[in-house]
Amino acid sequence: MPPQESNATPPVVEIREMDFAYGDKIALHQIQLAVEKHRVTALIGPSGCGKSTLLRCINRMNDRVPSARIARGAVLVKGKNIHDPDVDLTQLRKQVGMVFQKSNPFPKTIYENVAYGLRVHGEKDGQILDAAVEHALRQAALWDELKDRLNDHALGLSGGQQQRLCIARAIATHPDVLLMDEPCSALDPIATLKIEELIHQLAHDYTVIIVTHNMQQAVRVSHYTAFLHLGKLIEFGETEHMFNKPREKLTESYLRGTFS
Repeated sequence: MPPQESNATPPVVEIREMDFAYGDKIALHQIQLAVEKHRVTALIGPSGCGKSTLLRCINRMNDRVPSARIARGAVLVKGKNIHDPDVDLTQLRKQVGMVFQKSNPFPKTIYENVAYGLRVHGEKDGQILDAAVEHALRQAALWDELKDRLNDHALGLSGGQQQRLCIARAIATHPDVLLMDEPCSALDPIATLKIEELIHQLAHDYTVIIVTHNMQQAVRVSHYTAFLHLGKLIEFGETEHMFNKPREKLTESYLRGTFS
């Protein structure tokens, strides 16, 4: 098992000795991971290594696959096992927001996209909704661009704006954790740079876990990096240290481009 960093404060997300399976096939093996508050953690590794599966374990998105299950171990968010019988999935996904690989704004106005989660959780006060929409758009670096277009259709935005709108939608409910599954993979370099700059800012208020296939992006945006291979966590630690002095030969091979 890869050694873990010792934390002075309890981790926001903790995965304990987890085996995750699709039916009889084990997809993730003995995952042990602790994610610190207000830090960016990157999940890297070759295609099919289990990065996105691991990410989706943290807000139980894998529940949508009938055969998916945790075969062993536990996932904790702020010390609570997210598979306890009393866990409400809607509340969990409010606490753990998610941004997907492809921007997926709802076919609604810009305003209603951001306000959607708040309305789902019962908020009806117009002033509260207005303030929350403005705050989320400011945090997503979109307010100045869109403040006069809030009633425009969200699908009329550029790809980069749509992805930042999805980030605003995810953070409007003030989650503790923000999951990002390759959020820049469909974007051009300029839009990617804006998202990366945004991630740095979001880490002041949120705990961010990002899946990326781009190792340079992991270096640019993350404090910690986890390297996965064939469903196993090979190495986890501070990003700068891992990329300069990886502990494991397999990690070094992957980072140096000699991986086969």
